[in-house]
This record gives sequence, structure tokens and C-alpha cells, in this order.
Amino acid sequence: MNYKLKLLYAVLIVLAIVTLWPSEAERDSSKIRVWKAHVDETGHVNVLGVVLGQSTLKEAEEALHSQSERALFVEMENQSLKRETIEAFFPTSPDRAKIIVELDAPNELLTRIKERSYKPMAFPSGNVKLEIAPEHSAEIEQLSAKSLTYIPPVSLDTATIEQQFGAPDKQLRDTDANLHLLYPALGLDVVLPPGGKPLLQFVPLDEFDRLLGLINVGSSDSGGQ
Repeated sequence: MNYKLKLLYAVLIVLAIVTLWPSEAERDSSKIRVWKAHVDETGHVNVLGVVLGQSTLKEAEEALHSQSERALFVEMENQSLKRETIEAFFPTSPDRAKIIVELDAPNELLTRIKERSYKPMAFPSGNVKLEIAPEHSAEIEQLSAKSLTYIPPVSLDTATIEQQFGAPDKQLRDTDANLHLLYPALGLDVVLPPGGKPLLQFVPLDEFDRLLGLINVGSSDSGGQ
């Protein structure tokens, strides 16, 4: 067999593999673990083994098999303090997703942490991220998970979301043109940015109205119920 014929065979084999082999999105979307999110028998939202309102950060790290990076976020509005939150970021997870867990911290602890925080990083929005002093690590690990944001490793469309969670109770489009698929019975807001990867935001069921109130509503899509 001459060289040109061997090359032709190689090209045909590659084309066959590309055509018949499922795409990365198809393979990965079927393995995404967040599809198993559910409300347990006690009425708590369970996402990837993290029980919102119950699991501590330490327990969340064990459930996600990952060490988190913690930070204090100061949210500003018109140069005035709006709110302060402690968030734990998980850059890796078993299905390659990125996960952010907001922790339920009392105001007294937030004040102490802010006083000892360092390395401020300002964002264009005016919000500030602050590193947390190591001396607060033990206290932070005992804080419970207030919410969980899941950023999947691949892009997901509306059809895939609805195939897994069913039709949303309602659809909203915010002032930034993001589409929100709302599932109050699961404490879930799926945010689909134009041309970007979605965010799946989970909160305890009794916190869903608070989450809904944070959406700057632009319009209600006809696809919602």
C-alpha cells in the first residue's frame, strides 16, 4: 500500500470517528451530577450531597471531594454598602463543574472577618472581594450552606434543562437579557445568559421569594406558565 492510499484511509477513519462519536457536550451533559438535586424527606434541598440550611462548609467539602477557596464579598450599590457575604468557591468537582456555596454567617462574625480581611480586589461593578484571615478558618468551616450555584462544564440549552427538571413554573427575562427558568418546588433558578454557560442557583425553599426579588425583571416570557 503506497503512502497516498494509507493517508486516505487515515483521513476516512478520522472522519468516521468524528461523525459517529458523540460530541463532548452530549457525553458530559448526561453525566452532570446536578440532575440528581432533590428535596429530601425533611423538606431540605439536597444538591450533590450538600443539604442547604443544614450542611456545614466542612461537610460540603467532604460531599464535593474538594477543598474550597473562601472570600468575603462586599456588594455595593451607588457607592453604598448593600450587603456582605461569605462565599466558598470550588474550582473542581467530580463532573468538572465549578461550584459556589454562599454561607449563612451572622452579622457579628461578618464584622470580625471584615476587620481582619486583606488583599481587596475591586470589580467594575464596584463590588469588592476580600481575602479572609486564616484565624477565621475554623469558624467558617462550621457555617451552614445558604445557597449553591452550579456552573456546568458544558453549555446547556433550554431543552436539556427541561428534559431533566421538567417545564419551569415560570420564565423571566431580566434587564441584562438573561433568561430565568424558575422551579420554586426545587428552590432552583436556572439562568441562561445570551451565548454563555448557564448558572443553576439553588436556595432553600423558604428563600425562593428572596431569590426572585433579586432578579431585575425585564419581561415575562410567553413560554412560562
